[in-house]
Amino acid sequence: MLKNTWLNSTGKVAQREFERIKNRKAIYLLTVFIPIVVLLILFLIFMNGSVHKIPIAIFDEDHSELSTLLIRYIQSAPSMNIVTYANSLEEVKDDFKRGKVDGAFHFPNGMEATVKNNKQANIEVFINTMNLLKSNSLLNDGTNIIKTVSGGILLKKLGSAGLMKQQAMDIINPIKIESKILFNPSYNYEVYLVPALAAFILHVVVLLVSVLLLSVEYSEKTLPELFKTADGKISAVIVGKAVPHIILQSLNAIILIGIFFPLFRIEIAGSVVTAILFTIFFLIVVFFFGLMISSLFHDEMFSTEIALFLSTPAFIFSGLSYPLWIMPHINAAYAQIMPYTYFIEGFVKIYQMGAPIKYLLPEVLKLSLFILISICVIVLGLKYHVKKFYLNEANLNNGEVKR
Repeated sequence: MLKNTWLNSTGKVAQREFERIKNRKAIYLLTVFIPIVVLLILFLIFMNGSVHKIPIAIFDEDHSELSTLLIRYIQSAPSMNIVTYANSLEEVKDDFKRGKVDGAFHFPNGMEATVKNNKQANIEVFINTMNLLKSNSLLNDGTNIIKTVSGGILLKKLGSAGLMKQQAMDIINPIKIESKILFNPSYNYEVYLVPALAAFILHVVVLLVSVLLLSVEYSEKTLPELFKTADGKISAVIVGKAVPHIILQSLNAIILIGIFFPLFRIEIAGSVVTAILFTIFFLIVVFFFGLMISSLFHDEMFSTEIALFLSTPAFIFSGLSYPLWIMPHINAAYAQIMPYTYFIEGFVKIYQMGAPIKYLLPEVLKLSLFILISICVIVLGLKYHVKKFYLNEANLNNGEVKR
């Protein structure tokens, strides 16, 4: 009977919350509409994945077979697109300043003759490093092209000296390197960045919604009505408030991983079900984290500002884009108080490494601690305000509030 009473109270709060979501435009848009639209835009932006066709210039003073061969290799590189042939270094630098090119190759006069005389020729490669993604692609492909052509020249010379091909190769490469790229072998930006950003967007949305839920009740003085609906039970208030939002955000997590990932050809190395469940668990953690803020700060605007202040830098301090151990101690300490840091550690294990669920135990335990602390603070905050409202105004249930 008691169980049914508690379920009935929780159900009434949940029904009330569904109505509030439907009738409040800001919460409705943040919960239902905005996440899907923003996620779709994000996936469309990065759907090409790897960076290619970076504009470059060629300054060829040599006009030789060797420079022609190098230009042919450059034209065939997927990351490069020759957009101009310069006539001087000043013209090359001017093209950079105008934003016309991000890279340039300079083949000096006499380059081929220098090589034929068994001397080292210098090729200048200019790279705009303001964008690390483009500059790394140009540097890697440019270096590989020059190494390939240099190796071909040396191989030809050693063959002319009477060495067999394998003997020549052993001289050119006395140590053979076999690189084994374990995760994201294609260096695809969509694979690396988009899943983390998508989860971050959901994290911000859930936090913004949850910080409004109790602060709105305080500011609009509807807390007595809420507790009357919950029959004075604090646990019914918390669970009833949470259930509608957890259901809706779980649907967003399923849409993200179950629909958007396959639609944009993003593969999960591990279990899709585990990835979805772990994401839902993370969103539950964020929800209670935001509800805790809402229970402490009653002004809607101030609560929102607190949420934005905490959530906006979370991606930067998560360790995904820049290692935590290199950051100053204060920044690393900040990362430890944000749930997103632990989520992204666990999500990368599932999504990119294909790790089974047992490897998520450290992250699950840390995220569970967030839920425990948040609920304790929420209960204490609500108890205080229950007494304030019901003892001073209504004296409901003789000043005693049941949990």
